[in-house]
Amino acid sequence: MKRILILRPEAQAAELQQLVQEHALSQGVRIATESASMLEIKGYDDPSRSLADTLRAKWDGAMMVSVNAANYFAEQARTWAPNLAMPRCRWFAVGPVSAEAIARVVARPVVCPWREHNSDALLALPELQQVSDQRWLIVRGRSGRELFADTLRARGAQVEYLEVYERVSNPPTAAQMAKWQQNIDTIMVSSAEQLGAFLAAVPADSLDWLANCTWIVASHRLQQLLPAGIGKHVMIADSAASFAMVDAWQRAMQVEKDHL
Repeated sequence: MKRILILRPEAQAAELQQLVQEHALSQGVRIATESASMLEIKGYDDPSRSLADTLRAKWDGAMMVSVNAANYFAEQARTWAPNLAMPRCRWFAVGPVSAEAIARVVARPVVCPWREHNSDALLALPELQQVSDQRWLIVRGRSGRELFADTLRARGAQVEYLEVYERVSNPPTAAQMAKWQQNIDTIMVSSAEQLGAFLAAVPADSLDWLANCTWIVASHRLQQLLPAGIGKHVMIADSAASFAMVDAWQRAMQVEKDHL
């Protein structure tokens, strides 16, 4: 029986668990899945920027970095600025899942990469090449990645942030970690933050366990974050979307089957 650990926030993990279980059932494969989030997501009121001023401002383009960004942005808008409209500008997202969430919030079309759903693919879109003298908004978590802003600024844009959520560490207990080491043989992870927090919590004597696990990761960047010696059995998904993670897991299972 395959035993899978999904490192993902609860709401997103539930969908992924269901898809994995449905596929396993259709293939007659016995599995057990467990999810855990190494980080808790909480709303954050950005002291450096007024939400009302953000909504009133004129933007040439805007992006939300995740579903969490869309959800907490919407929550703050309902609470603090219910009578203000969403910015009427071009909106962008990394992938279709976040694009759908953003579209529900802003009630406007949202552009995302077609084939690959990652930061590099988003920044490669034609619409993001000529941004000189444009004003851009990035809605993100507290102290998030600087890649989007740095790249747009290098292309001549003025970029401002609105931070609407923060991550709080939620490490596993020693008993939980010991149980995983005994049972888990496959690990799915879709964000660098979850991976980093998980690896920080793993005891030094557990590296052999991690090295023998099959890893399903959402991008080449995550693969590169795996410590040396751990990434022997890695399958890279096209994106962090649940369907893409399941597809990568299917490919990993096929590779394992072919080597039996």
